Amino acid sequence: MLIGVPAAGVVLAVIVAARGGFVQVEPWRWALVPACVAAIVLTERYPVKIAPEQKVNLGALPALIAVLMLPAGVGPATAAAGVLAGNLVVRRTWWESVFNAGDVLVAGAVAVSIGTVHRDVDALMDLLVVVAAAAYILVNLLLAVLPAAIHTGRPYPSLLRQAASASWTASVTLAACAVSVALLAVEAPIAALLPLIVLPLIYRMNLAIQAQSKANEQLAAVLAAQRRFLTDVSHQVATPLATIMTNLSILRRARRGTGATQEAIADSVAEAERMKRMLARLRALAHADEDVPLRRELVDLAELTADVVHAYAAQAGTSGVGFVTDVRAPARISADKDLLREAVANLVENAVRVSPPGEAVTLRVHAGAGGPSIDVIDRGPGIDDERLKILFDRFQRSDSGSGLGLAIARRVVERHGGTIRVQTTRGEGSTFTIELPQ
Repeated sequence: MLIGVPAAGVVLAVIVAARGGFVQVEPWRWALVPACVAAIVLTERYPVKIAPEQKVNLGALPALIAVLMLPAGVGPATAAAGVLAGNLVVRRTWWESVFNAGDVLVAGAVAVSIGTVHRDVDALMDLLVVVAAAAYILVNLLLAVLPAAIHTGRPYPSLLRQAASASWTASVTLAACAVSVALLAVEAPIAALLPLIVLPLIYRMNLAIQAQSKANEQLAAVLAAQRRFLTDVSHQVATPLATIMTNLSILRRARRGTGATQEAIADSVAEAERMKRMLARLRALAHADEDVPLRRELVDLAELTADVVHAYAAQAGTSGVGFVTDVRAPARISADKDLLREAVANLVENAVRVSPPGEAVTLRVHAGAGGPSIDVIDRGPGIDDERLKILFDRFQRSDSGSGLGLAIARRVVERHGGTIRVQTTRGEGSTFTIELPQ
């Protein structure tokens, strides 16, 4: 491929040149040879972004202008020479540079065989020049994808669709601009440079995208620092907190002091337990935010919900709340079991806390519209409309709780590619639904 494409380009260029490729043109057109070569080199050296993850090489514009306005025996060679020089300036390998130049030479030879801009402009020539520009873009794309398909082993049609989808808007814009410049240069020379107004617009867009990318990088760095801070704080506080809880337990077992002393110790133990749970949630939130791969395994959702019910049975019994499990459809998914259990447990803990004594929290496993789902249903007071808007935001506290449980649940579910939503009715309770991909 590296040899065949440049060789085919040379053969086609020679054939086109032999078929009258050196016709007489206005002297000013010969200035396009160095101008187009220089422009192609500059665009290779300074590509611009038209999307956060997509760069575009504006070299197609001067290359097409050279192909359309210079004699058929000169235009394709000028474009190819500019691409070769530009590739070497940016230090691509000789093989890659020669292949890219050959690609442009083939596309240019095909384009000039269809039509170029002559002195006498008419409707037929306009049409042929448009078709020639379209052929140049199409052939260039068809050949450019070939080495990638061979090198990666991916199907050629798939790569071609991907490349076309990413580049067709920029390619059509540059081709239209080149055709307009070429035709106006003959029909209305004073207006020939007007289509190039698109270049400052692209440049401004490039600056905006670069600024956005820089801001995104800074934001990502801040979030990474926040995650490290949460992890470090939770680890640093865990050890002294464990010591405090141990000492409080020793004091409680000693049964010394007045009733007020015992009450103070009990309050301290309760607060220490609350802090312990908060630290555990901070660690869980930091873990859920990490970009490390999920430790996936086959998880039975019925077993997972049964484990959560067993873990919270004592707490629910103390509050006079029962549990109902309703497995309507067996479901197994590939998931990080520990993280997913944490998400469900946070929903269950909230449901137990808001449910009045004598009521039951229902855990339902069923098949949702997009995949298996878990519903956690409580019979609590429901949720205000104002709070619904920020319900899953971090540190949005309710009357009780740390404001982290729902944020952790949402982050875990999103990392698994699922969704979490809530339906609530004032005075009747709420239903939290985790829907996971099949």
